Amino acid sequence: MGMMESAIQGLLYAQGSYRGELDPISRLVATIWGKPDRPPVAAQMHDHAMYLAGVPAKKFYYDAPTFFNTMLSVFMYYGMDLALFFGDAYNYEVEALGAKMVYGENSMPTVDFTEPLVKEPKDLLKLKTPDPRKDGRMPYAMEVMKLNAQMGMGIALFCAPFSLAVAMRSYPALIRDMRRDPKFAHELFTFIVDDVLIPYIKVIKEETGAAFALGADAWSAFPNLTPDMAEEWHLPYAKRLRDAAASFGVYATAIATLDYCEERPERFNPEIVRRCFDLASQVMGMPVAFLGMGRWQDFDLKVVRDWAVERGGDKGTTLVTAGVNARLLRDGPVSRIVDVVKHYMDVLGRDGRLLGFLANIAADTPPEHVHAAIAAFQQYGKYPIAKNLDEVKFEMPKFIPYAEFAKMMAGG
Repeated sequence: MGMMESAIQGLLYAQGSYRGELDPISRLVATIWGKPDRPPVAAQMHDHAMYLAGVPAKKFYYDAPTFFNTMLSVFMYYGMDLALFFGDAYNYEVEALGAKMVYGENSMPTVDFTEPLVKEPKDLLKLKTPDPRKDGRMPYAMEVMKLNAQMGMGIALFCAPFSLAVAMRSYPALIRDMRRDPKFAHELFTFIVDDVLIPYIKVIKEETGAAFALGADAWSAFPNLTPDMAEEWHLPYAKRLRDAAASFGVYATAIATLDYCEERPERFNPEIVRRCFDLASQVMGMPVAFLGMGRWQDFDLKVVRDWAVERGGDKGTTLVTAGVNARLLRDGPVSRIVDVVKHYMDVLGRDGRLLGFLANIAADTPPEHVHAAIAAFQQYGKYPIAKNLDEVKFEMPKFIPYAEFAKMMAGG
């Protein structure tokens, strides 16, 4: 079935026309518009895939076919619905601009914040728009996107404006600029949008045909960024970028903006959560509740459910991305992971429009934990959801070690 046919099937399924088995695309479309057969499950997992497959970082993060094939193999091993080929998305642009980087043997390249690219305002004047076809690892990133497009998932990936500003300036210096030197901070954000991201996304569009571009934005998580700060500093530049990209046929939006990451459960604040969702939805240009890196296993999910219902309008509820916390996923135990997913489905998933997400799986996360989380979404998420999920017995799926799976796939 082609991508268009799958999308149509998903739309019909969401409207109650249950014909045929859903594939990953039709399941995602049905989720966006209503209820699928079960929630789709996706993951951010680049370091975990590299670690599990035993691929050296110097090859994984530099050779696009190796990265793509490794990620695809691990996604297939876990039986996920959506293959998100996201690598070190926070580093391509700043590296191409000339930032000093740290290159580890067993981890992705990352910015050396001891030597920021823009140490003082005058350094900004020295920077030039990078050439995505030759500078840094931008060509590698675009090759990954081309391979992704060939799989029917034509999505571009970039570093969102706020997170790129942090990469260029460092977080403490950027916050100080926003408070004490707003003129320079605006110049920095304008340069990022107009001279870095718009040209980059335009070339990606030319090379891959991508119609959607997602900007990784973990640095803007709460409390790094408050709703008031996001309204003043993030929203205007998100709109500026979205409007400019729309002129050449790309919908460009940041993801994970204001992801609520309060570390102390006793300080959980429902009103701040609601404001985070509201501002993040304005940044994205659509209502969505994103539960990513935070400790949502320890928070009251009622505030999420109430907000989603209020913003859902005719659809009954708005889309919720229910992320399983990376530390919980790594540390377990399996019973706790399963209980958290069951609780997500019980509180947030009954009306549909819920996407299961494994938030940045740590490299050394036991595969058993990943298999358990996916199976929990599949077993507790069958629509219609059982009235009492405690009566649904969880069955741990049988699985083989990844090395055996990879050997089988290679015909060995």
